[in-house]
Amino acid sequence: MPALTDAELKQLMAQLARVGGLNLTAERVDADLAAYKGYVAANDKVRAVPLPVEAEPFTKLRKT
Repeated sequence: MPALTDAELKQLMAQLARVGGLNLTAERVDADLAAYKGYVAANDKVRAVPLPVEAEPFTKLRKT
């Protein structure tokens, strides 16, 4: 994810909340900004690890 400014992150948080059926106040978005930044940073770290296709989990399906 490209680096976003705080204002862009707040706008994104509000939009995602609206899609989920929540109408968050600006104060709530401000309070949750630090946690959301941590979430985005953790996602970026996980996505930065290159995994070959073979490393993806494989689930065997059984016929019943």
